[in-house]
Amino acid sequence: MPPPGCPLLEGSLWASPKNMREINFSGENDAPASWAPSPTSDASTEHCAAERREHAEEVEELDRLFSAVYPLVRQYELENASPDDTKVVEYQTPAELLAAMDFSTPDVGSEEEFVRGCRETLRYSVRTSHPRFMWQLFAGSDPAGQVGELVTAAVNTSMHTFAAAPVFTVMERQLIVRVAERLRMDTATIDGVFAPGGSYANMVAMLVARNEKFPHVREDGWEPADRPVAFTSVQSHYSIKKAAMITGMGSKSVVEVAADATGAMIPEELEKALAIATAAGKTPFFVSCTAGTTVTGAFDPLRQIKAVCQRHGVWMHVDGSWGGSVLMSEEHRGLLDGAEGADSFCFNPHKLLGVPMQCSVVLVNGHVGALERSNSTVADYLFHQSADAKCNLGQKSLQCGRKPDCLKLWLAWKRYGTKGLGHRVDLAMANAALLADKVKADPRFHLLIQPQSCQVCFFYLPPSLRARAAAEGVPALYAQLDGVTQAVCVRMQRAGSVMVNFSPLPDQGLPHFIRAVMIQPRVMAADIDFMLEEIDRLGRDL
Repeated sequence: MPPPGCPLLEGSLWASPKNMREINFSGENDAPASWAPSPTSDASTEHCAAERREHAEEVEELDRLFSAVYPLVRQYELENASPDDTKVVEYQTPAELLAAMDFSTPDVGSEEEFVRGCRETLRYSVRTSHPRFMWQLFAGSDPAGQVGELVTAAVNTSMHTFAAAPVFTVMERQLIVRVAERLRMDTATIDGVFAPGGSYANMVAMLVARNEKFPHVREDGWEPADRPVAFTSVQSHYSIKKAAMITGMGSKSVVEVAADATGAMIPEELEKALAIATAAGKTPFFVSCTAGTTVTGAFDPLRQIKAVCQRHGVWMHVDGSWGGSVLMSEEHRGLLDGAEGADSFCFNPHKLLGVPMQCSVVLVNGHVGALERSNSTVADYLFHQSADAKCNLGQKSLQCGRKPDCLKLWLAWKRYGTKGLGHRVDLAMANAALLADKVKADPRFHLLIQPQSCQVCFFYLPPSLRARAAAEGVPALYAQLDGVTQAVCVRMQRAGSVMVNFSPLPDQGLPHFIRAVMIQPRVMAADIDFMLEEIDRLGRDL
């Protein structure tokens, strides 16, 4: 059990006795009401040489700022543990925000203004750690990751060379290997790099695939005879088209492949699309699969798609930005069956694993040196020949300055272990199944798709439409339900009571429907019930 006042929530993943076994809650390690510097801190600054006194004063400033801001952060997290008394967001329009907060930048600053800025930012920001934040494919962050972010900022280095970041360059490589092991990939031929988000990771994968197929483009650009074409599911993330824009091949060079009713790509349709493109004189080079689609959470049949890609000689990428984190779960790891055969794979620990944003990983599998062949340039002022040069990561990445985001994942993995991170995934899946069951059993709602992941997609049927829905069927009411869905979700956001999102699926002929994401480990059955009742309360007059 957590100690009184501890922000770790009873019944959550982090409060599990198995996961908390290394923390002593006898009382002597209880979280203080406010942060205070170590008794030796002030003494140590007094011993600095006179010419270094300014640096020592910065440390003293850090003590003061922590002492002032930590209680605000702690109170913010504790308020999130009382969802009946705390809103998800204190909604303000842009104009109201400009009036409520002081966004000015003074000529002469002060610590008081700094603390005030922190207080107002916490007050008006969306509380993504709130158990009724069910809106996006991320939610809050865990304590280990938050501290990791702090350490990252304190070290403040860049990942381009071993000389600048010896610990982090070695750490990143070891994490790449560890992730590959979880995916059952051959670690002898694995490579990878961390990235600032899944969109960027998808772009890196496409660039590497392009370079392997069209190596001349890197220096000379596209030639008229190249005619490149890429393929992805009609329900894939929009970043695939953005990547095509950035590569210069254009978004119209991305072929959208039909998906089934669950949202998964249909391998037979991919085969047809590849054959059509080849017959038209185009050059297929890249297929992007999705492990956890943005809207429905569907997993493409990776093993079947790999067979299609092998027959046509094209690169297979798996965009696991959302669902790739199931690699931590023994129960749900099978959803990634076939991922071990992918040429590249990416996932975002900052989504399902609760690592603070941003933290993304892209792996290149079985193509030794492909990242360098695609992304390296000559920069003698930075990349020097030495025995440590093999640890220089800057030639694998498109970035020069790059945060050591690997630390956040490494510390979270250290703190919670594979089992703890896997339990977080399992809990999210279980909550999604629970919500789906409640929706199916309630005549006020209509479940669209049995969830494969953590998203639950459904319609709310207001009293004015329920009889017609029973008599004519829900599809006959799509035009009305489109407006109902958008209205009730906006009302909830402005009330600040719950945040869920909405989305259409044009390829399936579906109008806007409610999409609730059960990623937050603090969600309890009571929060799910509250969300359903709040939808009815705010939408029954529609």
